[in-house]
Amino acid sequence: MSRTGQLWRGDLAQHIEEYLVGAVSSEALMDWAMDHPFFEDRSLLDQQEQAVIAQALGRILQMGDLEPQPTRTTDAQLAETAKMLWHLPLQ
Repeated sequence: MSRTGQLWRGDLAQHIEEYLVGAVSSEALMDWAMDHPFFEDRSLLDQQEQAVIAQALGRILQMGDLEPQPTRTTDAQLAETAKMLWHLPLQ
């Protein structure tokens, strides 16, 4: 794992956890995710890092009211995502 990948994973997990404890709104979390640098430049990330970070950002972006209920991300799914981001083994 690259240093950038480690930093982005930790940052994503921290933002998700802040949402889960009520420190930020779902709208603020989704806005932050939409502006994440991953969408502009992921050249320093390997394929595994790209997949993990894309999945986490996708989960955040699928939590909005416009997302159909069957595919809307739940708080439990976000908690699992944060846990996975923190505990993903380094290679």
